[in-house]
Parts: sequence; structure tokens; C-alpha cells
Amino acid sequence: MHQHLPKTDAPVWMIGRNDQFRILATHLAHHNRLVRWDSFWRHDGNGLITPPTRYVDPILASIPGRHLLPDLLGKAAKKLGLPARNLYSDLPLSLLARIHMPDARILHGQGNYSLPAMRAARTHGMAIISDVTGQLAPVRQRQLADEYRHHGLRYREISNFLAHRRIAEARFADGVFAPSDAVAAGLEECGINPARIHLVPFSSGLCTQLLNCKRPMQRRSFIHLLYVGNISIAKGIRILIEAFRTLRTRLGPTITLDLIGPAQPCALAYPAKLPQGCVWHGPLPQTELPRHLAAADIFVFPSLSEGSSLAVLEAMAAGCAVIATPDAGSPIKHDQTGILISPRNSEALADAIHDLQANPIKRKSLGKAARHQISADIMQGYGNRVEAAYDRVLVRHA
Repeated sequence: MHQHLPKTDAPVWMIGRNDQFRILATHLAHHNRLVRWDSFWRHDGNGLITPPTRYVDPILASIPGRHLLPDLLGKAAKKLGLPARNLYSDLPLSLLARIHMPDARILHGQGNYSLPAMRAARTHGMAIISDVTGQLAPVRQRQLADEYRHHGLRYREISNFLAHRRIAEARFADGVFAPSDAVAAGLEECGINPARIHLVPFSSGLCTQLLNCKRPMQRRSFIHLLYVGNISIAKGIRILIEAFRTLRTRLGPTITLDLIGPAQPCALAYPAKLPQGCVWHGPLPQTELPRHLAAADIFVFPSLSEGSSLAVLEAMAAGCAVIATPDAGSPIKHDQTGILISPRNSEALADAIHDLQANPIKRKSLGKAARHQISADIMQGYGNRVEAAYDRVLVRHA
């Protein structure tokens, strides 16, 4: 497979803290391109402060830009149940990042942390990149408002201030990275020039392990469904439960559903009253996911608003037949590497599951094709995809 090799070795300054930035930072550091990474606290396993969630490749522990204060403020705000708690971590991180401007050619910002630094970097001639990992607020409002109203609730952003800042960052940047076609379309909907949007699909570290796991021979008369993610309104949990009730009526005990993930306050009623044949396991460590994915016949993910679901990527890598919505932001090609159904449509979901239940050859074919697609993405490499996008932005910026 032909891989695009980066044409430049321009030094990069990163501001952000999600899992994809951890992958990218490691890649750039090993290529001597990362001059600073402003993020939460990170460590290599040594020292007094070593929370497991902040462990990184040892090469990253010494990169300037690790901040303990925003980490502590964010955790305190969450524990105290403060409103708009993201403000207590995101704003301090953005201010700390602005204070320490390195000698870089590219500023790559993610989340709500970059606008002050972007403005300063522009005066120094840097190319500015905004990494938009999920839908912007106007698109989420359109996608989620009706479902929240169905539950007697009003959809609201955690913080309108941060929501507006994400839009401002995207409009300010020279290039905007989107992890999926769904997010790219949402950016256009919010007025971002399509010429500045670059599709850079996500990667999951678990996918490589899953690709190397053989799927067991499934010689049984029942169908096992699996969902992994938050139990929440936005993930389409109502649609999933309604579809399963319909299928349980049609097929009886020959169909089962496992739910894995934490329940959010807005959807606590669902785990409390699950239909027979449906089991909620709560949140599980990542080490247990391969076993559940290997046992699943069909992975279902009817999310209503997503950037790019890592759970879907992992299910595809595991060889599951996957059913999702276009709004789940997955790389699924309909009827080739999975099935796409319209959002908020429990009948369509039930019919899609029923069709796959009746067609084991198609289930196997979809799972095999999905695995091949994820394997090709991994061969290309997330870091290489980002560097190719850097090249395109630098050409336009010059």
C-alpha cells in the first residue's frame, strides 16, 4: 500500500489532551518534530505523581508543557458537582499554554484550549490548525434537541462559552482537521470553508491487538448483540432498547444484548428496567473488551452525535458485523464494511439486526471487510495521516 511520506520536518507545538493527541505526540517526538505539548500532567511511571490515566511513552515525559494545576482544578470541580466544570480545567490550560510560546512552525490545537495561543502564534507567522474531534454546538443542537425533548428534557451545552470558543478556533485556523465525513459536513454547516477542512481519521491503540485475535467459530442458534459506550440519551440508548424489545418479541430467547459502559444521569432509568435478555455490565477495563467483542455476532451503535467512535473502530477490527448511524462518525461503507441506518429509528435498527440475524454469510462478509479496512488504516498510521495534512496546510499557508 502506498503511504504518503511527509515532505517537511516543520517543528510542531501541540495544545490538547485527548487520546489521539497522545498517539500523535508520540509519533512526532520520535521524529524530533514536537517542540512543546501543552496538556494535563503526564509521566513515565516514575516520580511521586503517577496517576495511571496520565501515563505516556517515556519520550513524552520530558517534552515541555505538562500542567498539574488544570488537572487538579478539573478534578475538584467534578467532585464538587460545579456547573460548567470544564471551565475550571480548560481555561487555566489555555492561559498557561499562551504564556510559553516555543519556536515552532505549526500550532496544532484541540479542544477549547488554543484560542489565546492561536492569536499569538499568528503574529509569529505560524500555521494554525484546529483539531475538531466532535460536532460543533449548532450541529449537536440539531442532532440531539428532539431526542432530549422526547425525554422531557432540554438539550444544553456544558458551557456555552467553551462551545462558542470551539467555533471561534475553527474559524480562526488555517486548517481544520475532522476525524470523519460526518464532522467535516458539520463544519461546513457551521460556515467553515471546505477548502480548509482536512479529513484525518482517528486510530485506536486497541485495534492492532484486535486484528491479531482470531474470531471463534460461531456455530449456534442464537444471536448475541453488543453495545460499548456511555449509556446516555445522545448515544441513542432509547432507540437501542426499543429495537431490542421488538426483536425479543419476534425471536424470543434466541437473541441477547450486552451493554458495556457507564450510565449517565440523564439515562439512569434504562439500566434499571432492562428487558429480559439484556444485561448491563457497567464500565469495564479495556483489557476485557476483546473477549466481549470476540463473543459478539453484531455490534450496534445508534449514536445521534459523534466525532468518530473508537468503539466502532474496535468492533470493526474485531471482525464484528457493525450497525451504526451516519452521525456516529464511523468509516463504515454501507453494505460493504457495515450497515448504516437513519438516526432515531428503532424500526430501522430492528430490521437491520433481523436481516443480519437471518444471513450469517453476510455477517461474516461484513466483519471480514471491516477488518480489512481497519488493517489498511493502521498500516497507513495516524501520525502519517496527520503529517500529510500538515503538508497540505503548509502549502496553502505559504
